[in-house]
Order: sequence, then structure tokens, then C-alpha cells
Amino acid sequence: MGKTKNTTIERRVFHETEKIFQEVKKKVDEAMLRNEKIDYLSFVPDGEPTLELKLGEQISALKVFGIPIAVLTNASLVWKEPVRKDLMEADLVSLKLDAIREDLWRRINRPHRVLRLKAVLEGIERFSEEFEGAIISETMLIDGIDYGDQFEEIAEFLGNLKRLDKAYIAIPTRPPAEEWVRPAKEETINSAFQIFSEKLGAGRVEHLIGYEGNAFDQNC
Repeated sequence: MGKTKNTTIERRVFHETEKIFQEVKKKVDEAMLRNEKIDYLSFVPDGEPTLELKLGEQISALKVFGIPIAVLTNASLVWKEPVRKDLMEADLVSLKLDAIREDLWRRINRPHRVLRLKAVLEGIERFSEEFEGAIISETMLIDGIDYGDQFEEIAEFLGNLKRLDKAYIAIPTRPPAEEWVRPAKEETINSAFQIFSEKLGAGRVEHLIGYEGNAFDQNC
């Protein structure tokens, strides 16, 4: 998909709720006719889902299908109260956290220039205190990064959240925007997994290192 040319943190309407509802209804009906099980209806990052001003309304509209709603977000806007309010409508929220150190966070995630990691972390903490659904985290590891003690710091931060159901350790599985980005080496992935498991408990840590596919009925 290439680099993001126009970055923004301002929310606006990208899709009308009725159009989304009708398109999802069509897909759900087709899946039901094939006797396929749908685990979640997911709002995923083809762009950042929380930039959608009507996200809460759209989640509420889809609840009529009786299927759990998941939102996968890079967590960059959870410091905004209206964003957290919209996310409260979901059943599961995935929050991305790749670094605790500001300079490393900027290198890996390339956030909007006005964003500050401190605010993002505080937003994640606040959300974990308010949300009653399932929360999972995703930490993506790439090659060529000196992580230092970041694995310990990320795991400690996650461990201190009031609510965290699962922590995923991931690698890039789709073509990245930057040519230099490569999946982390096996020893780096294993190191992160061991540290996360020690801090969070082995039952709460999993690898996410395979392409999840495009099928409509895939789990988030």
C-alpha cells in the first residue's frame, strides 16, 4: 500500500453507517448460507479505525447481527475521550504497542508529529480501566532494531494494566511501506516471548507470525 502521504489525527466521517450495515449484512447472509462460523465482525487498520467519527454508531448498528465486534487499533488516539467512548461499544479491542521509548516508537511507528508516546500510554492505561470487554495487545518486532531493555519495559507496562487478556508478539506479514523493514530474527522473537511470558504468564502470551488471510469468516 506504500507510505501514508497525508497523516492526520483529526477524526471525520469516512463511511456512512447505513452503507457499512448493508455491506456487512450481505456478507453475513452469504456466510450463513454456507454454514460458516463468524467469530468477529472486525474493524481493521486499512487506515486507522478510530479516525472514523461514526465508529461508535457503526459498532452499535452491527450489533443487531448478534456477532461480537472487534476493533484493531494502533492506539494512537486512545488518549481522546470520545475515541475511548466509541470503543466501549466493542466486545474486543486490540491495542498496538511496539515500544516504550519515544525515539524507538517514532522510528518504528512513524506517528503524526504532534503525537506524544506519554499521552498514548496514558490513554491505554485509562482505557484498560474503563473497558469491560476483552483487551489484547500486539507488539510487532522488526529486524535491525536495538531493542535493549524494551521487552522488559513493554511487558512491565502491559502487566500493570488493569485489564489485558492476551499479549501477541508479531512480525510483519504483509509488504511494509519501508524497504528496510524485515521481520525480526528468531532469537529476537524468542527473547521477547520468554520475557513477556515471565512478566505476564505464559498463558497470556502468543505468537502472531503467520498471515491471517482475507476470508470474511477469519478470526480477528
